[in-house]
Amino acid sequence: MPGCKSCPMQRLFPGNTFVAPSYPDGSKDLVRLVIAEAPGADEAAVGKPLIGGSGRILDKLLQRVGIARDGLTIANCIQCQPPQNIFPTDHAARKYISKEEALEAVSHCRRNHLGPLLDSRDWRRVDLLGDKPLRLVGGKNNGILNARGSSLLIERPGKSPLRGLATLHPAYLMRDQVYLPVAANDLAKSLDIAPEFYTPFPTIDEVRKFVSTTFAFDIECPKYRIVGDDAPAELVGLSDRANHAMCVPIRGDYIAELKRIFSGAKSIIGHNCLQFDLPKLRKLGIKVDEKCLVYDTMLLQHLVFPDFPHDLEFVGSQFVNKPAWKDDKSVLETYCCRDTDVTFQCWQQLLPMVRKEGLLSLYTDVQVPLARICYLLHKTGFKVDANRIGLVREKLLAQLETEEKELPEFLRTHDVAVYKRAPAPPGTLGKSGKPIKYIRVPATDQVVPWRSTAAKARYLYSSEEGCLGFEPILDPKSGNVTTGKVALDKLYSRSKIRAIKALRILNQLDETLSTFAKAEMVKVSRMYPHFNVHGTASGRLSSSDPNLQNIPESARVIYVPSHEGWKIVDVDYSQIENRLTAYFAGDVERLERFRRDPAFSEHKYAASLFLNIPYEDVVKDNDKDAPYGKAKRIVHGTNYGMGHRKIANLYDMDSRETLRLQNLWKDAIRPTSEWQAKVGQEAHDKGVLVTPFGRKRWFWTASYYTEALSFLPQSTAADIIFRSMIQIVPILPPPARLLLQVHDSLVFECPAEMVENLIKVVKTVMEQPWKELGGMSIPIGVKVGDSWGETN
Repeated sequence: MPGCKSCPMQRLFPGNTFVAPSYPDGSKDLVRLVIAEAPGADEAAVGKPLIGGSGRILDKLLQRVGIARDGLTIANCIQCQPPQNIFPTDHAARKYISKEEALEAVSHCRRNHLGPLLDSRDWRRVDLLGDKPLRLVGGKNNGILNARGSSLLIERPGKSPLRGLATLHPAYLMRDQVYLPVAANDLAKSLDIAPEFYTPFPTIDEVRKFVSTTFAFDIECPKYRIVGDDAPAELVGLSDRANHAMCVPIRGDYIAELKRIFSGAKSIIGHNCLQFDLPKLRKLGIKVDEKCLVYDTMLLQHLVFPDFPHDLEFVGSQFVNKPAWKDDKSVLETYCCRDTDVTFQCWQQLLPMVRKEGLLSLYTDVQVPLARICYLLHKTGFKVDANRIGLVREKLLAQLETEEKELPEFLRTHDVAVYKRAPAPPGTLGKSGKPIKYIRVPATDQVVPWRSTAAKARYLYSSEEGCLGFEPILDPKSGNVTTGKVALDKLYSRSKIRAIKALRILNQLDETLSTFAKAEMVKVSRMYPHFNVHGTASGRLSSSDPNLQNIPESARVIYVPSHEGWKIVDVDYSQIENRLTAYFAGDVERLERFRRDPAFSEHKYAASLFLNIPYEDVVKDNDKDAPYGKAKRIVHGTNYGMGHRKIANLYDMDSRETLRLQNLWKDAIRPTSEWQAKVGQEAHDKGVLVTPFGRKRWFWTASYYTEALSFLPQSTAADIIFRSMIQIVPILPPPARLLLQVHDSLVFECPAEMVENLIKVVKTVMEQPWKELGGMSIPIGVKVGDSWGETN
């Protein structure tokens, strides 16, 4: 390697190939520089940067935005391939290089190769691909996902700074292809930074001059993260044109002006405003007219970019040439102006996109009322019973203690001696003879080794005495050794070692205890989960704080009606996704089986086919080796386009038997199998699918086939449930109310004497014939009980 004799990487790996920058041909101007991280195996073999798999992704990006590769100068932060492609300064690189040598190696490359290249000319633009060049060249440590898409200055000692922009490394895009359009957009973005004509501290007269009836707004609640949802808003940003904004304090005479501005609005724009900003303002008496159009840019962006993140900084990075601003709250009023300005500029571009894609009615008729219902669900909450929480915890802790006994000694919970800081008795002097506030006292800490991934990996895969020494199971996405649920399921299936089953059960118990049955829950009377309209790419809601859509059955008994004499009513669509799949496929025989018996189970039917036994003799047993459990896995996997090898690998089933059974099932649903192939091809050829309700999803990843098959039934089912919610909530017989939406079910509460009436109302709406589905009606099942977990 020329000039690298003093480089630690050259000393440690003298056979490494030096990969010099590649320059465009002589007819091109040397004005644009691209900097990646490090050479890979293909680059080292040929001696040129970005020509392997990452290079092909880069070519795809450049072609998408019309940039010629042969007009670029391409380089790396370091000039030789690191072992296992682990960058020297990464923590995982400690196995081949010390921290000190790693820092010296990277500094050596910066001084001797990259620095001179940066100084060699006044590059018009520098593109930084990935976190390493962002940090080493751009000087930013806030992470590539936060900083990408933002114009930045690259300092050069003694020279004028260069202008650049960071985006995702092609190797990252190979693993997560969802971001391909994002990176392409970054490479095409202008580096020109828009001016900021802001008025962060307006006078009352300046606010009085604000007369626009279409404007963006944003509120700031400085104490929000400390005291919770009831914290008051203190600032309101207003913007009625790009690059302009003012920040109005919520105090004194300003409040009357804000009431005037909002009451006269014809269209307002906010980011997550339907579930956050507008409710805050309503509490202050600042309201908009019922006829005012509300444009929530989070929901607009979710409709046209369902796979992307939806926070304002990410959305802003798609549409606005503004440096990343979210980490700078030094002047909160200026920060508020930026948020508001970005929101306005995003709306200017998003609204035409939504209209062009024919999604505006979906936004106004579904997303907006749905967001308001989600806010209502959050504010209503769900009552929890402290006594039941205690009983559930006792039961779970007893199970945990029993399962721990199945583990080897070194994986069991135990106490270790430690020293902890404690207040010093009055008059205590330190070594210096001066009074001290704290002393260290003997104490004990509880250690739970089985929670540690490293400890579990040692037990499962190490050849040490007392360990099992299995061949390590790798995560299919990351390629790293895993001890997760799938790995434990496979290892237990193969070995039937009770300790492995115990680890699996302990993980489940621990998650339930730490997430859904926490000790501190005994101090609260209600839980207030959030429901997010923008939560999933398919359009389904997501839930958080806590995620009640994933709560295990064992913890549902905690949730009870708000009043004595009331009941919980759980209404669930019967196999809605399977029914919809059969409808889309025109699978007449499959639909007829559903029609004849609303409670028909495809899993039982498949098991009866596999075993050639009567349908009614199939026992519901979810174990993967039981007929029902095996059939359930094959039916689900086949519905989502999985081949027999993937199903067998995922559930650790025999591949040949899985192939035989899947073929039997495909024969039973032949029209569905043919429809799957057709839909997969359509997703590939057109790149987009549209549901009967007009919702769209775009497909550009290698997993387009399985994503396409799941999108149509999942998204259609979601829109059926959303429309049902929107119709039901206004006509619920008071005091009945909706509490939750969980996947394919709705959970209500009402007085016991109203249950029959409630069910009648809900059944009428949910089982209506849907014109979008040719008049298809989907039956529901109803369960009633004294708690959510005791409905039957």
